[in-house]
Amino acid sequence: MSDDRADRLRKNRNQVKNRAQGNTASTDDQSQSETSKPSKPSKQSKPSEPSNSSKQETADQSSEDAANSTVKQDQVGTYMYLPEHQHQELSRQFNLLKAEYEYEYNEEFEKNRHFYPLIIRYGLDSLEGLDASEIQEKLDSLDVQT
Repeated sequence: MSDDRADRLRKNRNQVKNRAQGNTASTDDQSQSETSKPSKPSKQSKPSEPSNSSKQETADQSSEDAANSTVKQDQVGTYMYLPEHQHQELSRQFNLLKAEYEYEYNEEFEKNRHFYPLIIRYGLDSLEGLDASEIQEKLDSLDVQT
């Protein structure tokens, strides 16, 4: 069972890598070639210089892929454990920001695509430049809240 999951994850990583490198190999070909036995790597020939029309098609395809991509394909999964009160505060804040953002801009505000990167970026900014004693003070203030 875990081998199947590892194979799927490996396949997804390879697809994302191929898309990032501009390879236009279809995902159908890759999923059809999936077998229980590992296959031998094939030798790839050096690609010739693409014509202007094929460059445009590649650009169109990559912009389509970017529009249709999911957070799981684009970003690295990171898991953390939070005290219950922090988890509740995080959920509450997300719901408030989501409602405000979607009302104002009429665009979807996604937790994994938008909210978590905001939390991390601005949380990291607030920790930047702290010395060890300031970090200790912040950790102590976390302990008081629990």
